Amino acid sequence: MKISLKNALHITLAASVLAACSSPNKPIGENGAPSEASAAEMTLLNQHDSLMAQTAQLYKFKSKLSGYHTEAAAPYIHGLLAADAAMMGWMHQYKAPDTTAAPATRLTYFRQQQQVLDAVSRQYKSTLDSATRFTTEHPAAGDVPPPTK
Repeated sequence: MKISLKNALHITLAASVLAACSSPNKPIGENGAPSEASAAEMTLLNQHDSLMAQTAQLYKFKSKLSGYHTEAAAPYIHGLLAADAAMMGWMHQYKAPDTTAAPATRLTYFRQQQQVLDAVSRQYKSTLDSATRFTTEHPAAGDVPPPTK
């Protein structure tokens, strides 16, 4: 598969975002078991990390589908872009409460953010599944093996 400079930059950007995306708001060390709020925060951040690991796959599919040069691929490209935008939107609005905030306030915030991130996760899964299905059913010209004689 030929990768253009533009696509290589997108892949590099995705990798950079993934590498730089560790949260400065990781729960502080606690004695004993983590509090319910800290456990909820850790679960949320683990899901974030898992989704970020899939971002390179989003860019890979976008690059591949862009090479199809057909309008049939457009809805899948738009879906991939929307999933990426949803993740970036979530990251930009995420503001973990200070650890000095009331535990109930922190817990409520993390649970609400978990619901939002669950929706982003479903969007990622749906769009990646759709793109996979489309590329399997409609392989790019370079992906089709030559007919055997």
